[in-house]
Amino acid sequence: MERAIATHPTAGAYDALGAYFGQQEQLACAIPAFRSALRLAPQSWEAHYDLAIALLQHGDAAQAVRELRAASVLKPATPRIQIALGVALNQANQPAAAVDVFRSVLNTDPKSVPALDGLTKALIAEKRYSAAIAALKDAPPDEVLALNLAIAYSNDGKTSEAEQTLSAIVKEHPDYAQAHVNLGIIYTQQSRYRDAAEEFRKALQLDPSDDVARTSYAKALIILAQFDVALPLAQDYLHRKPHDFEALYLMGAIERGMGKYAEAEGLLTKAVALEPNHYDARYDLGFVLAKLGKPEQARQQFEKALQINPSSTEAQFQLSTVLRSLGRKEQASQELKVFQEKKAQTVKQDVAGVKVNQANQYLVSGDVQKAIDLYREALSDDPNNARTHYDFALALDRAGDLAAERDALMKSIALDASFAPAHNQLGLLDLQAGQMAQAEQQLKLAISLDPQYAEAQSNLGVLYGQQGENQKAEQLFRQATENNPQYAQAFINLGLVLASQARFSEADEQLRHALQLKPDNTSALTADAMVLTRMNRHAEAIASFRKVIELDPKAADAHLNLGIALADQFNLNEALAEFSEAVRLAPDSAITHYNRGRVLLDLQRGQEAKPELETATKLDPNATDSWYLLGLLARQSGNTDEAIQQFSKAVTLKPDYADARYMLGRELLHKGDSAGAVEQWRKAIEIQPDYGEALYNLARLLTKSDPAEAKRLQAKFDTLQTQKHIMDRAETLGNFALASAAAHDWPQAIAQLKEGIALCKDCSALPLLHKDLGLIYCRSGELENGRTQLLAAQKLAPSDPEIIRALQILDSQQK
Repeated sequence: MERAIATHPTAGAYDALGAYFGQQEQLACAIPAFRSALRLAPQSWEAHYDLAIALLQHGDAAQAVRELRAASVLKPATPRIQIALGVALNQANQPAAAVDVFRSVLNTDPKSVPALDGLTKALIAEKRYSAAIAALKDAPPDEVLALNLAIAYSNDGKTSEAEQTLSAIVKEHPDYAQAHVNLGIIYTQQSRYRDAAEEFRKALQLDPSDDVARTSYAKALIILAQFDVALPLAQDYLHRKPHDFEALYLMGAIERGMGKYAEAEGLLTKAVALEPNHYDARYDLGFVLAKLGKPEQARQQFEKALQINPSSTEAQFQLSTVLRSLGRKEQASQELKVFQEKKAQTVKQDVAGVKVNQANQYLVSGDVQKAIDLYREALSDDPNNARTHYDFALALDRAGDLAAERDALMKSIALDASFAPAHNQLGLLDLQAGQMAQAEQQLKLAISLDPQYAEAQSNLGVLYGQQGENQKAEQLFRQATENNPQYAQAFINLGLVLASQARFSEADEQLRHALQLKPDNTSALTADAMVLTRMNRHAEAIASFRKVIELDPKAADAHLNLGIALADQFNLNEALAEFSEAVRLAPDSAITHYNRGRVLLDLQRGQEAKPELETATKLDPNATDSWYLLGLLARQSGNTDEAIQQFSKAVTLKPDYADARYMLGRELLHKGDSAGAVEQWRKAIEIQPDYGEALYNLARLLTKSDPAEAKRLQAKFDTLQTQKHIMDRAETLGNFALASAAAHDWPQAIAQLKEGIALCKDCSALPLLHKDLGLIYCRSGELENGRTQLLAAQKLAPSDPEIIRALQILDSQQK
């Protein structure tokens, strides 16, 4: 190959040479060969890929990432490039980026074993064990994936599941050394040292080069006091690694166990010099020194051991013993007293633990005050327990004592700054108080301490959602659902943020998932009902709103939401009943009074509507829509001055309220103030340039005073009509009627449509005019008139889906 390259250097020849060196594990030679191939063929994705693999094997993950990204640009969506990129990112300590890459592969091939292996390893590296478990739930059978699952279970504290998984692996693949190692680790965690030793022995037999298996086996044997069996393992390890802490400590512990204290002293002294803050090494050295009659040196080691682990009773007792042997009886007595106090404190802690368990049960059953009292008693016995302060804080939260809750959380964090739940709860308190910067800081800290903390991720997502950062919020909600697939609130929040972006189908999917987890969750039911409404699935939405009321009949918002949904389906009488109940339950809510007034107006019961709308404006002086509807009522009753007053309030509160400005202009013109009408209509057109009725009426009003502007406005109106394919007076009236209906001026809309039908006779717009009149009758509560007009429209346009749907709604209501 070298002769071929010398006479005729090509990219293929260099690539072949690099591959040869790679097979020989001569990576220092392979990498330059692949670089030469790349120089000759810079657009070859294979050259970039081969170089990246060699760099990855050589330990240069960062450079491998760059080469694989280049290969990916040249050959997009190639699974082996993407999988290698994910592996490189994970090795380069970028597990989050690796997760995204592996997921992109799995989107195309959900059963890809290499992608699932890489994904779950990256999730485990991120400490997102629950997400790794969920990803492997339906994985294809593979021993590597099964091992990843067992590791995820173990790290997530689910030792029973980990043991079951590993036992199944070693039964099916008895020669899989790594599975035996991990099963041994699980047995060690369960204090099953004989079983652990057997698994480590099998692993070492299968792979004699595995030093993790070797040292783990030796440690298990030391605990079992089988020093003679452990000795050759430790001797071999120490021979190969004479300056390694683990080797020195293990050998020292064995010598100590065999009573060879002099030999143990030297080994443990070297081990302590390498890792001065290792408690076991300090304690064992102190024990050996005491046995060798060196109490002063032993004292120093026991004191150091206690600095490392102040709660150690064994070190405390040994220290008092060597002090007594040194003739320092008073100090020995003091240390013995401390030892006895620690023992007594242990008893108190046990008593406190019992009280905490009782308090937890009271909290679950709803007896908050009893729970608070018991938490206080537990804290008097065990004041330095961070978890108890946190539990106490949650009980105070239930009692509404937020100041005391914050104080308890601060004590919890002072005792254990790494306790993520306390930081999350503080962040939630700050979020509720509107202190966004502090909330973000606490929630981010909680997530950094526990990367699979779904509740903290969801809370931070809520914060970003409130700030309009939907992409960040969505990413956090998705992580929360991956990290805890049983956490319904994360699915609800994800559904809400998707709905806010008009992604209703995706939102419905997430909310349905939440309802599978918690079928009676009123938040999920309400959110999904609103999404279903936007998807025109009104019957399902109404059914969901009704279920919310069944679950919580005293919730005013539930009755309000159902009323709105019923009104949208022409069922004004039932809507009125729901709004009336909402008013009864929440008499101080402006929005409930507004909706009751609105539906009474739609039912043409203006005298009853007026006091409701007036109450809404008293409760909320900024209730723009209520002022507007009061203006309509005044106009319909012929009270021009009152109508002007109400419409003026609406436009003052909401200057871009085009309908209110148009109506205000009409009332001013009715009173003879043509200049005022012109001003309002001009502003309405500025706000809404295609406001046809304003254009038309303003053009007519200016015909004499400003014919040039009138002509310009008429031309604009004609252009608008042409764009809407409205060619005659009948269609124009129909268009005006829709604008009047949108402004809730039902009598005006009905009058305009009737006039349009009379003018149209047999024109092409007749089906549309009958349909619009039928729908507007339904909106205003005149269902029989609505049915008559819709049936007339259906004869002229049998396949119109809107007519068919409206008649179906009317039929269902009649049934």
